[in-house]
Amino acid sequence: MTAPEPEQQHGLRRWASGWRFVLLVWLVSRAYFLAVGALGDGLIATAWHGNVFTFELPGALSYWATWDGAWYEHIATEGYTSTAATAFFPLYPLLISAGTFFGSGPAVWAVAISLVACLAALFFFYEIAEDAWGTDVARCSALALAFFPTSFYLNAVYTEALFLALTTGAVWAARVRSNFLVVMVLGYLATITRNAGVLIVIPVLGELLRRRRLRWEPLLALVVIPGGLASYMLFLWRATGDPVLFSSVQRQAWGRTLTDPLTTLGDAWSAASSAAPIAADPLGLFAGTHSNPALIASNTYNLAFLALAMILLVVAAWRLPPDLSLYSLAVLALPVLAPIGGFPLLSFPRFVLVAFPLFYVLGMALARSRILLGAWLFGSASFGTLLTLMFVTWRWVA
Repeated sequence: MTAPEPEQQHGLRRWASGWRFVLLVWLVSRAYFLAVGALGDGLIATAWHGNVFTFELPGALSYWATWDGAWYEHIATEGYTSTAATAFFPLYPLLISAGTFFGSGPAVWAVAISLVACLAALFFFYEIAEDAWGTDVARCSALALAFFPTSFYLNAVYTEALFLALTTGAVWAARVRSNFLVVMVLGYLATITRNAGVLIVIPVLGELLRRRRLRWEPLLALVVIPGGLASYMLFLWRATGDPVLFSSVQRQAWGRTLTDPLTTLGDAWSAASSAAPIAADPLGLFAGTHSNPALIASNTYNLAFLALAMILLVVAAWRLPPDLSLYSLAVLALPVLAPIGGFPLLSFPRFVLVAFPLFYVLGMALARSRILLGAWLFGSASFGTLLTLMFVTWRWVA
């Protein structure tokens, strides 16, 4: 048995070092947000939400299943028993349902799935950055993502962690490993998790163009990846006769309609301006037991996240490969092109979280100064604390 070559040894040491760092960041960040969530649930009164949900899902960790999380938990236990439920894609609730066969409640399994997916996402995310920009940028980028104000969604009963794991994994498989069989599998699964998963064909196509030679594997991946969405559409067609029911529900139940983005931005500015006094009083959001003040304040917070995203997108066009910049732009364009009346940028902060290439831009900036990195992480985690407390007590965040 021959000893590993020096280059192989260096690669193994680098991989081990990166894995240890990712594991530490995952442990600290998830423990932090889980602890904040538990404290919020134990110490702060839950806001009234009965006007929105006609079902309750009690059980351990159920406070991580607020808003959309309640829908995923409901689908996992009851199936698609209502038309409104079809807006939520099936992979995540299927995994939750499978977990409940081994005991424990659906929320416990949902949080466990999100936590494992978060670890995978951070690993793939880190590996992509280290391969392209080096260790310092990779570490700062991972920290920026793990402690982003809305990163508590990565352990909530939401699809953010699973979707991020599948999309970063597909890009990692294409750019770092050149394994397009893995790209196909992860990309396919991403499109059964969220319809935005089809956008992963952008970096896959970019990788194909970067290689400057025609190969059948990437071309096949471009065909296979949308198959996940096609599978869900086939299920809906057989069950309801409408293969795009999920899109119809978004229009009818949530009011999302195709809109001129300039109109969306104008409405967002007006809504944020009028909500600014409420958003500027965080303690006031917890004073009553109704979720409306937080919902109104979210207009101001949403605009702030949009401003940050726009800055990062501009820098990304200069610093990132074009396919990664375009992927980020496409992910963030969805809520802008299909706003909800009265709340033009509803859910935008969650979309920023899964537009993962933007965190490489942030990592590049933070890698320049430890003081800047520390200040950013402190401010980001502090704002994240507020948003986590709001989320677990049924006060609207995103």
